[in-house]
Amino acid sequence: MTDPDEPLRAAAFAAIEKLSRRCAGRIPWADIAPGFQTANGEHVRFANRVTGIFKPKQMSAALSVTTAVPRPGRSRRYRDQDFDSANLDRETGLVRYDLARGGLNNPTNRALRTAMHRRAPLIYFIGTAPAEYQPVFPVWVERFFEDQGYVLLAPADFAGDESPAVTVRDHVVRDHVKASYSLTTTRTRNHQAWFSARTKAAYVWRCAFSGLPVRDLLVGAHIVPDAAGGPPSIRNGICMSALHHMAFDSHMIGVDPDFRVHVSASLLEKQDGELLATLKDLDGTRIRLPGDREDWPDPVLLERRFSEFSHARGGSAAGR
Repeated sequence: MTDPDEPLRAAAFAAIEKLSRRCAGRIPWADIAPGFQTANGEHVRFANRVTGIFKPKQMSAALSVTTAVPRPGRSRRYRDQDFDSANLDRETGLVRYDLARGGLNNPTNRALRTAMHRRAPLIYFIGTAPAEYQPVFPVWVERFFEDQGYVLLAPADFAGDESPAVTVRDHVVRDHVKASYSLTTTRTRNHQAWFSARTKAAYVWRCAFSGLPVRDLLVGAHIVPDAAGGPPSIRNGICMSALHHMAFDSHMIGVDPDFRVHVSASLLEKQDGELLATLKDLDGTRIRLPGDREDWPDPVLLERRFSEFSHARGGSAAGR
């Protein structure tokens, strides 16, 4: 089903990415509330603090969903307000998001179901502190459980390479993943997709090594791999380009607990043009860090990974 809201949806994505860069990935509600203006000067809102599911008056389906962090002394009204644990679906690894009360008699729930039927991507504003949000986008409604009062949300990294692509301006995102994985593999893959999406958002969609801002070339990489017991925490992640991720995983580059980059001696000795030179020039520099100190890489995890780098490659010139 086509999405008649696609032009406004694309404009919203472009505007929220610009705002996220300006606010280092953590956006105060005061900056979200005004919304954005389209090319023809029309004013469109991103979200509403009263309703977690939001459809602007100019659109026919939902644009965003929001999970707020309650102010001190106030209780949590929805399960999804405990993002890190309570709202992960055990079977699929996707994120549970509570519907508004009233089922499909509630127009916001109907707007969300319409977005699901159209396979229309959404913005998910995840509360990081009272009146502060980290946007993760695009996300989709994968399943709608009206009777149980919740939906399952999937981020862009959830989709497989074999799925058809949908283009939202310069964002190439995937339609849906095919059911070709075992339950365990699917659950793990989806869980890691959320880890990757939130890690990239924390770094404002820029490579920590190069500053590359091209969303489709970025990876939310583990410092300590999941298979080695690394926690699914943003502090165990670094946003990297695909090239730097490969170099990091093969121990050609490493990062010490002081966030300093080391290039392996074997790579420093090679001579082969400008692309290689950009990797070699990283030696002794420091990675770009998230704007929020709470999202900085955990030095303990960096030390663990850096010891592997030193053992595998013998360190770097900067370390000698």
